[in-house]
Amino acid sequence: MSEQVVCDICGSSTPRSASYHLPTRHVVISEAYWRSAFQLVVGMMSGLGRDERAQAGVFDELISQSGNSGTPWLVCEECSEWFVFDRPGAREHARRGTAPEGSGPVDPSGFAPFAAAAWEHVVGRWPASVQQPAVIDTCDFCAKKIYQGELCGRIGTEAAEAHLASGVLQTPPLSPPRPAQQGWLSCLICTSRVQARVDRARGDR
Repeated sequence: MSEQVVCDICGSSTPRSASYHLPTRHVVISEAYWRSAFQLVVGMMSGLGRDERAQAGVFDELISQSGNSGTPWLVCEECSEWFVFDRPGAREHARRGTAPEGSGPVDPSGFAPFAAAAWEHVVGRWPASVQQPAVIDTCDFCAKKIYQGELCGRIGTEAAEAHLASGVLQTPPLSPPRPAQQGWLSCLICTSRVQARVDRARGDR
């Protein structure tokens, strides 16, 4: 196997020994991944003068293509911040060139709302082909809308203080801590970024 490989997310060259193998199901529930993918494609289509109807067709096509991937996704260190996963295990799979458990295609109905939320962020509207759930909250770190059924996390007050001191968190929360949670609500984008940086600081690459 070649040691120098290409990240399936950003297309950059990266050492295999510094990469991760993720199953499709871990990739497609990441709104951060979808934001990046849609920004690239919508930017290209806008440059070509494609209208909104053509852009909407791209949404359905992209989620179908991504969900059908039956092989592991090779992810570089930088892009790994977009996902929550077992970092040591995924790193070992990348080194060996093996597929992690659960690899294979995923039914788009199971992740379409995550992609739709990213589409709304990039394009400014929810795609008509996906039913829009109710907004139940917002992230205390980035103000992202959190929809019903969406994954999210919690960062306690002591942990947030430590993360700010170490640079894991680059900006403080947008609001005072929530008494019931003894901390702050964190969307999956912010949660995965913080977890990746904490693991990296501990050496769990």
